[in-house]
Amino acid sequence: MFLNISGYVFSAVFLVEMLFKVLTLGLFFGSESYCRSAWNVVDGSLVVFSLVHIVVSLTPASHSKMLGILKVLRLLRTLRPLRVVKRAPKLKLAVEALITALKPVGNILLMCCAFIFFYAILGLQLFKGKFYTCRGEYIDDITNKTDCLSANYRWEQKDFNFDSLPQALISLFVMYSKDGWVTLMYDGLDAVGVDQQPVINHNEWMLLFFISFMIVSFFLLDMFIGVMVDTFHNCQKQQKKLAAEARNRSQCGAGAPGEAEVPQQTPYQASYSRMRLSIHTLCTSHQLDLFMAVLIFISVLIMAVEHYQQPLYIKKLTEYSHYVFTSILVIEVLLKLVAFGVLRFLRNSWNLMDLVVVLLSIMSIVLNLMRVSRHIPVNPTILRVSRVLRLAQVLKAKRIRVLLTTIIKTLSQVGNICLLFLFFFSIYATLGVEFFGQLECIEDDLCLGLNEYVNFKHFGMALFTLFLVCTGDNWSVIMMDTLKQCRPGECSHYLMWVSPIYFIAFVVIAQFVLANLVVAVIVQAMEDSNQVKEEGVSGVSVANLDVSGTSDPIY
Repeated sequence: MFLNISGYVFSAVFLVEMLFKVLTLGLFFGSESYCRSAWNVVDGSLVVFSLVHIVVSLTPASHSKMLGILKVLRLLRTLRPLRVVKRAPKLKLAVEALITALKPVGNILLMCCAFIFFYAILGLQLFKGKFYTCRGEYIDDITNKTDCLSANYRWEQKDFNFDSLPQALISLFVMYSKDGWVTLMYDGLDAVGVDQQPVINHNEWMLLFFISFMIVSFFLLDMFIGVMVDTFHNCQKQQKKLAAEARNRSQCGAGAPGEAEVPQQTPYQASYSRMRLSIHTLCTSHQLDLFMAVLIFISVLIMAVEHYQQPLYIKKLTEYSHYVFTSILVIEVLLKLVAFGVLRFLRNSWNLMDLVVVLLSIMSIVLNLMRVSRHIPVNPTILRVSRVLRLAQVLKAKRIRVLLTTIIKTLSQVGNICLLFLFFFSIYATLGVEFFGQLECIEDDLCLGLNEYVNFKHFGMALFTLFLVCTGDNWSVIMMDTLKQCRPGECSHYLMWVSPIYFIAFVVIAQFVLANLVVAVIVQAMEDSNQVKEEGVSGVSVANLDVSGTSDPIY
């Protein structure tokens, strides 16, 4: 009841929004009318579908007819997250980039389909009727279907086979996604003939079919990555061009700005005493960073010596070394506080990390001496592991610093793609609950992928299940379970063709398109960093080079 009422309320709010926009902009006529924007058309269509769903659900009609109409309208409600895209600029930008990539990605998909179709026809000729096996207790003497049935055993078809063109296409796509392709290859090697019991390694020449398919599939998968990188590069170039034109229009008529004279600043350490200046020189030297990096590396090696049922001398060694290393870290932090001052010290992210490591090390020592490990759920000695963070000092090296800067720059763009992932998962999770929410495992044919922890019974579990599918973890078995575990009267007959389309489309979009879009973002960021380096352009102002008294331009 609550869900129905909330659906009516949201539909009414969206309808009011749509009416206001239509009255303000006009429906069809005018350069900025409501229907001129594709996003407005999507919003309006969803509002109309919601109203039709409400009207149909409130209109008395025959049960079967109403059930079919409501089922279709309920599926259309899963598109409601599309309304979020228009109102989230970053998400809208990612969707537009993805739409731009449809044409080149479509060409690659056509090549992949032609390749898989060719191998499906070949596999159909080689393996049709051969992917069967006898299920029983004693099958060593079983040679064919007749012997199997005579022994009151079951003659079963394997989940993935080549008995028809659709089955062959599904089997080859599962191989293409690298999920369970080894099992399919062994089934092909063991195949003997029609109505014949498989024999281990009966025809080893069939390796040529499967190995050649996998080799070509690697190249096609790399083509996906190349197309996504090229498309993202073109989209970013176009966006930069539009941004430059906008800046030029805003500066038009303003005249060329004069160069402001930068006043020469006196270094802050010029007023230091001789002793403090010596400490400052020590703290800014490369030798200190190298010494601390070696010290931390030795500390980590000593921690790695610890093991279960270790001798007493190893326990003493790790304990005393922890005291020594913590003391040296404290001395280093105190020297930097004297050299840079409190404010300059806290402005640098590396110094903040050093301070956190020191505080955690001191806390672990205090808690260990107080012997409170029995009263807290976490052993306080685990705080010593934070010392490994100090190994990040090696990131101050020039080349590694460029990589770190690139990663930081890509975080915002990767965040946009994560929003796109979440948006995509939400739609598919809602569809999954609608399609497969009533499926249950039966005793006669147990599930191999679906269980109490992996299912589509509600939205949360559907999101988790789709995440497993996205990682490629046994997704083909989950798809086969949705085809088998359908009790009469509890789920619709169309699942036999909806389920393969649902999972294959999800795998293509999630694993091949969106995942490769992340690769495209990182590759493009690396190219931009190399281009900036070649042009001699520094992305950081000179004033930031000496914020903390170090020559680290990252922060």
